[in-house]
Formats: sequence, C-alpha cells, structure tokens
Amino acid sequence: MSRERVVIVGTGWAGFQLSQKLDDKKFDIVVVSPEETSPYTPLLASAACGLFDFSLAEEPVRRKSRQITYYKAVVKDVDFKSKNCKCRSACDEDDKDFDLSYDRLILAPGCVPNTFDTPGAVENAYFVRNVKDAKRLQARMKQILELASLPGVSDKRQRDLLHIIVVGGGPTGVEITAEISDLFSQDFAQLYPTLKGKMSMSIHDAAPNILGAFEEALQQYTIGSFSQRNVKVVTGSKIEKVEAECITTKDDGRIGCGMVIWTAGNKQSPLVDALDVAKTDKLPRILTDGHLHVLDCQKQPLHDVYALGDAADIKKYFLPTTAEVAVQKARYLIDVFNRDLDGQTPFSYRQKALVAYIGGHDGVVDGQADWTGQRAWAAWRSKNLMWTESWRRTVMISAYWTLDWLGGKEIARR
Repeated sequence: MSRERVVIVGTGWAGFQLSQKLDDKKFDIVVVSPEETSPYTPLLASAACGLFDFSLAEEPVRRKSRQITYYKAVVKDVDFKSKNCKCRSACDEDDKDFDLSYDRLILAPGCVPNTFDTPGAVENAYFVRNVKDAKRLQARMKQILELASLPGVSDKRQRDLLHIIVVGGGPTGVEITAEISDLFSQDFAQLYPTLKGKMSMSIHDAAPNILGAFEEALQQYTIGSFSQRNVKVVTGSKIEKVEAECITTKDDGRIGCGMVIWTAGNKQSPLVDALDVAKTDKLPRILTDGHLHVLDCQKQPLHDVYALGDAADIKKYFLPTTAEVAVQKARYLIDVFNRDLDGQTPFSYRQKALVAYIGGHDGVVDGQADWTGQRAWAAWRSKNLMWTESWRRTVMISAYWTLDWLGGKEIARR
C-alpha cells in the first residue's frame, strides 16, 4: 500500500518539528525549504558571542534515522485544485523550476525581516535569523575592535566604531543587546584594555516602550539595568536611514556606530502574498480554522491543506508570531496526523511564562515581578536548553558553558 505524500513547506520551528516527528512509515514526507538546517533562534546571539560552537545553534533536516526527502528549493505558488506546488531551486548554481504533487500540504514558510522600507536597512544592517547571520555578526564585531585598536585612531572614531545600535526592543533585540554587552564588559574590555570604557550600545524602537509583551514594572527594571551597563534605550525613535557606519533618526539626526543590528518586526513571505486564500488584515498571515486547515477566500476549509508557524493564524484567535506558538501547533498537528484525529479536537494554545535575559546574569519573567536577577537568568538558561529537545545538544551546550567558565570563551580565552 502506497504511503500518503505529505509535503512540508519550511524548516523553521514548525516545519522542522513536523519533518522529524511525523510517522515516516505511514507518510511519504517531502520537505521543501531553502534552508537545509533549522536554527534555534534563541541560541543565535549566544553563538555569535562565542558561548558555544555555531553548529549547536542549528539542526540538520536530513537524518540517517528518518525516511524523508528534502529539496533545497522555495515554493512559489500552489494550485490547490490539482494539488500541485510550483517550486524553484534555491541552489546557487541552478534556478530550475519543478512541480511537486501532494496528498496533504503543510504550509510553514515563516516570515521575513520587515525593514519598513527604511532606506539602506537591507543593504547595511545585520540580521539574526540563522547561523549564517550570526557568523557575519561575530565577524563584524571582531572587525570593529581591530579597527578601533589601530594606532592613530581618534577617540571619537573609536567610540563611533565601538557603538552598536540594535533596532527593535522586543525579546530578540533585548537579548542580543544583553549578550553583546556582557561580551564587551566581561571579555573584550580585558582583551583590548586601551578601548575599555569606549564600548557602548543602544536600542532604538519606534514603540513607546521595550519588551511590549511584559508588564510595565519589568520594562522599567530592564531599562534601569541597561543604564548601569552603558546601554541606552531610545523609544519612539523614527529611523530615517541606515548607512554602513551610522543611522539617521528624525529627532537626533546622524548617530555614528560600528554596526546596526535589525530585529524590528516581520513581514509575510512571498509565498503568502502569492496564495489565493483567506488572510489576516494587518500582517497578512494565512487564515486557518481551529484544526489548522487553510481557509479559502470564501472562508471555507481546504481539508488537505494546513498552515502554522509565523505565516499563519487561527480565525479570531490572534496568536503572536513566537516559537512557542509554532511548536505547540506543530505538536498538535503531529498528533492529528499520526493518530488519524483530523477534525476531532481543535487546537488549544497554552501560554507559558515569557522570559528575557537582560545581561549581567540578570533577567525578567513576565507575571513574576519578583523573579529578577540570577533566578530569572537561570530560568532563561534552562529554557534555552529545553528548546533544543535533543540530549546531544543539551550535553554539548552544557559542556561549552562549563569550559567557558573554566577557560573563557573561544573568542576570548583566558
């Protein structure tokens, strides 16, 4: 008896879970994505700052133990009537187009960074979406330190080079600011003693506050903690232009820097734009029913097509674009497929505590105003280990943390 072909589009949090946990004896699983690995996005900042090897911040899609087919490609469009995906190779040397038929289709293409059409942002800013981005960010950090330490460089030029601007005050922006701030104060200040005190960071956000999903007391606690470690928080900031070594804002004009890291906002992928289905109003996301079936333009479910992750939302549910939502939906769909439970019980989201690291072994936990300091930092570290869902990753990351404590990080050895 032939297996049902299940095509999974995307290898982010949702797509990767499905690719690894759907029953490969029951289904012919085909994965289509331009990325052959799935990044653990909460670990990318730590990897960029040298806490462990980059390979530990991503998982390969192909496994010896799994019977799946992977195509390094993008899905350009879908013909739902003929059950056919229009694909294009994402290999550097070949842009071949091909068709891929399915019995059931799972759409999890994720989102792409939203620069809000800010001039120069795409060309000059650094992003933190995958391991390739994290490596590029680390290389630039090393470069600006070496440039600033050369003989004859003026004090102003040094301070500009050693000023890192993070655009976006959500958990991603706050945590990468915290990790780099730690690296500057705990490691690079000793490696580059002539630059001590000249390294600084700032967070720019158009919103009136940072960590918008957290309670106000924790937002203020975070700002206060940052201010003690040479991190400036600028809210209500309207960025007009991004250049290689500066940004221009409406209120403050030109601000010099060595690097701009962009973490502000997501927008829909080209595939979501192309699909003729029902979508949400603001950030266009594929609209689904409570069983994750995609809704057509008449708001009727397509019973063999599902959507989840950042690219989708349930009708009248309004869930955030977070890893927690994506993973819970993926686990629900895995159970539905493997146990033939489609259409029986709708998806139900269980909100877990939001945790953010703010540097200096300090953190905040939403809903737990007294959970700050090292207790919150320990909760954040524990949650990072839990994201890996792999005993091998857990052991290796823990070993790296121990080695960092004993002998220093790989990029800042004792």
